[in-house]
Amino acid sequence: MRKLASIKTVGQIMPIEGRDKIELAIIDGWSVIVKKDEFSVGSQCVYVEIDSVLPEKEEFEFLRSKSFRIKTMKMAGVVSQGICFPMSILPKGNYKIEQDVTDIIGIHQYEKTMDCDAVQKDRKATAAKYPKWLMRIKWFRDWLYKRDHREAKGFPTFISKTDETRIQNVPWMLQNKELFVATEKIDGQSGTFALVKKRKWFKETYEYIVCSRNLRLWNKDTSSYWSVSERYNMRDVLEKLLGYVGCEWVAIQGECVAPNVQGNKYKVTEPDLYVFNVIFPAGRIGSVDAKAIAESLGLKFVPIIDAAVILPDTVQEIIEYAHGQSAIGDTIREGIVFRSQDGKQSFKAVDPLFLLKYDE
Repeated sequence: MRKLASIKTVGQIMPIEGRDKIELAIIDGWSVIVKKDEFSVGSQCVYVEIDSVLPEKEEFEFLRSKSFRIKTMKMAGVVSQGICFPMSILPKGNYKIEQDVTDIIGIHQYEKTMDCDAVQKDRKATAAKYPKWLMRIKWFRDWLYKRDHREAKGFPTFISKTDETRIQNVPWMLQNKELFVATEKIDGQSGTFALVKKRKWFKETYEYIVCSRNLRLWNKDTSSYWSVSERYNMRDVLEKLLGYVGCEWVAIQGECVAPNVQGNKYKVTEPDLYVFNVIFPAGRIGSVDAKAIAESLGLKFVPIIDAAVILPDTVQEIIEYAHGQSAIGDTIREGIVFRSQDGKQSFKAVDPLFLLKYDE
């Protein structure tokens, strides 16, 4: 689970030109505007990441106008991502560097309504299978939702979710000077499609799985996930791939874009899919090989920006590298995902300029 608030050490303090009440603190790879003289180099602080929503408590009342959400912001010509609090914000106790204090503070992650909408659609589809009079009985509804939506709803445990770590949280990865592959990070809805080989009695069968970023979607609906599944005959595609490799299961992960998704920045006229992961039981494969497999199956792959890039030395350099024009639409790109040649290591660099423009 993502660590939204943790104990950090202030790495640098930098002045902000023309401002005498604020300064810039560097926390790992993050740049954060703080009050002047509130923190010093080497001191401990509580760092809260962007996309965090703080609880409605008196000490956070100053965030009410922002709905208590921490976002990327720009002030005095400086981009700030996150917020720093003194250690006194925490209950008394002994804390260690990198300790996760998300639950202690009561923070939760800001989530757009994609998965929530998918849950509601899926529940309505399930309810439609049964007579209305039966759905009015509470114990039946509870049993039904427990069976179909609490226990069976979980994301498949054998597949990793599609949430890359931001480079600001792992700046030490820049010390790796092996070749990486840089692909465009597309702003859509992350979907996972998998096929699992089953054996029932003496007959071989298959279980087809469609997931949003966090949830399995059991019922076919009009969401972008099921729409691209139908458009590309994804079940048949996966069965063909499973036949090629001869393993027990295969999975494809990609970004779903559609006219009603994320403001349709790419101006698509129908739901579409850009693959970014091909996964087998042994793990995900490198992007170059994954692209070849996806395209051989009639699928699109996320644009490869550079198939053999050496990582720069600083977070600032890699953030600047992430800025650029999208290869699939008339807009700036959200950022870049960097993956090692073998596919085993990866992280993302999200362009702050994209967040400032679109992150409402």
